[in-house]
Amino acid sequence: MRTGRYLQSVQGALAEAARTQLDLALSGDALAARRLMIVAPRRLRGHIANLAYHLRTRNPAYREIMKGVWADDTRHLLTAHWPQQTVRRMLARADFPPPELSGPVTIYRAVVKGTAKKGAAGLCWRLSREEAAAEALLADPARARILTSTIDPGDIIYSGGRRSGQEVVPRRPVETFLVEPVSLPRLPSTDVTSSVDSGRRRSHAPRGRAAQRA
Repeated sequence: MRTGRYLQSVQGALAEAARTQLDLALSGDALAARRLMIVAPRRLRGHIANLAYHLRTRNPAYREIMKGVWADDTRHLLTAHWPQQTVRRMLARADFPPPELSGPVTIYRAVVKGTAKKGAAGLCWRLSREEAAAEALLADPARARILTSTIDPGDIIYSGGRRSGQEVVPRRPVETFLVEPVSLPRLPSTDVTSSVDSGRRRSHAPRGRAAQRA
């Protein structure tokens, strides 16, 4: 990658105020990095993160840039344009605080489409089986599946919360996993006929004083 030309391209697409924040952020200013990821146009945030990665921007400034782009509504600006292994390296370079977990950690992932092997190579896994199952059922109720695996806490390069729950990103694609089908819970059955008959009996029963006189 020709970082000089790439830098000029990103700078040219930013307003003057954002350009100043970019220069400060790339020089290691964490506060400027945080401000940059607020004022920069959304379409450029993935490029800013990729540029900072290739320029080896120091932490915590680089971590602030990655934190800004890894939000729910903007992470696709990374995952849709760069290979998953590149995104893993970018997340690992941010040196996010390790999760407060001990022993082997059980993780879950919904198989939204494609094969289980392809799903296991995905970036984001959940710590809750219920949340993974809900995601799978929402995507494809007829063929919903989840993957289950265990990893060492030291192999987690990102841990954080999303609107839909807690997630982790393993350092490398998961190779050993179990596949489990999931289905919607069954509603309790009711006897419609007996309910109707019971309702009819109650409706014809005498009430109040009339019942006493009877």
